[in-house]
Amino acid sequence: MSFKWWPIRRLVQLGVIALIASPLAGLNIFRGNLAAGDLLGVGLADPLAFMQATLASHIFILSFFGSALAVAAFYFVIGGRTFCGWVCPVYLVTELNDRLSRYLGIAERSYSLSGTRWSLAVTLSVSLLAGIPLFEMLSPIGITSRAIMFKSWTPLLLVLGIMIVEALAARRIWCRSLCPVGGFYALLGRFSPLRVGFSRQRCTGCGECSRVCPVEEVLAPSLVDGAGQVTSGDCTRCGDCIDICPAKALDVNIWYK
Repeated sequence: MSFKWWPIRRLVQLGVIALIASPLAGLNIFRGNLAAGDLLGVGLADPLAFMQATLASHIFILSFFGSALAVAAFYFVIGGRTFCGWVCPVYLVTELNDRLSRYLGIAERSYSLSGTRWSLAVTLSVSLLAGIPLFEMLSPIGITSRAIMFKSWTPLLLVLGIMIVEALAARRIWCRSLCPVGGFYALLGRFSPLRVGFSRQRCTGCGECSRVCPVEEVLAPSLVDGAGQVTSGDCTRCGDCIDICPAKALDVNIWYK
């Protein structure tokens, strides 16, 4: 039996949800949310949340910066939009919703990945000019975390709305084209050392990898020009392309270009 990435990724995704919900069981393993939290006494902070808070308040908090820098360094090393593909609970919901939509043959349209960069620019600009970390207030990621923590399910109507829009209008439009968190990690991941590698010699051109990829545009340059690696920062490192490839032409390797 060959190694598969998807069971490990699913366990991590569910484990993150369990960590967020752990205080409900009286556990002190994790406190806070994915914007800022404490894991076994270690402070963690989302780099984008730190940037918004700093721009909005014009106050630089050294401890907050240290936590954000540590998180950014971690995701830089493991590469791409790993936060999206492995950690974010909204991504998990939209991923399952996308699979259902594909099965039903609806919402096959998709929009450009560059939208997340524009969303990131708008988010930081609003934080600076309006003095409000707006995305942290409206973020489906934060809303989902708080709903789990406080057992308040009404806010999840926003997530339900995203699912309906994606099912009827465009597949995975939130994660692919609107989420500024994805835009931030895509920029960071462009230079990450750990990448999906590609072997032209083994490739049979079956197209299965592109079929299962949530951001299929990132595969095309490697498959067409033989780059040897998926260089786009938008790769979520989900491993679906590696799992599905019958010729084992894809793997995980270290940046060598």
